[in-house]
Amino acid sequence: MWIIVVLISLVALITLFLCIPVELALRARTEEKPKFSLRLIWFFGLFTTELRRPNKKPEQNKLIESENKWGDWLQRLKITYEILQTKGLFKQLRNFIKRIIRQIKVRELTANLKIGLDNPADTGLLFAFIAPLNLAINYFLPNPIKIGASFTGESFITGYLYGAVRLWPIQLAASVIGLVFSMPALRASKKMVLYRWKRKR
Repeated sequence: MWIIVVLISLVALITLFLCIPVELALRARTEEKPKFSLRLIWFFGLFTTELRRPNKKPEQNKLIESENKWGDWLQRLKITYEILQTKGLFKQLRNFIKRIIRQIKVRELTANLKIGLDNPADTGLLFAFIAPLNLAINYFLPNPIKIGASFTGESFITGYLYGAVRLWPIQLAASVIGLVFSMPALRASKKMVLYRWKRKR
């Protein structure tokens, strides 16, 4: 009996943790050299961590058989294409992405960018498209997104961008479970297992 109580308590605790929202904050600056940071905030700000790319290890002996690498890469590309051709999988993935996008809540989005191209005429053509789009986006956002043009004849992007989104893991878990246990995903998993089994033989 106590085992059942422990299992129920564990499931309830996991469900409670999944109901706590997670926030992701992206910050980018390009004044001198591009700087990007992605911060994960959980448990209403009690836990925060900076997500960074690991430092690259020094290159060592890169004279590896390139032909084998290309052959392996092409083989992986082929099996990926075959998996994506699984009946119903593309539709399932499309619906999954739509659900994820609907579950993400944008808390803040602000930017102040300045863009210039080598040819001032190209810059003018670019902003003939960007300016109306920028006005339309700012109509729906509480914080302004400013995109300015530079006609100095130099190609660059400078400024900053900040965005913060919130999502609920419990909603993502439901969407992931629905995708993983769908018939198209199970068929695709079968193809992948068979492919790996054939490679090991």
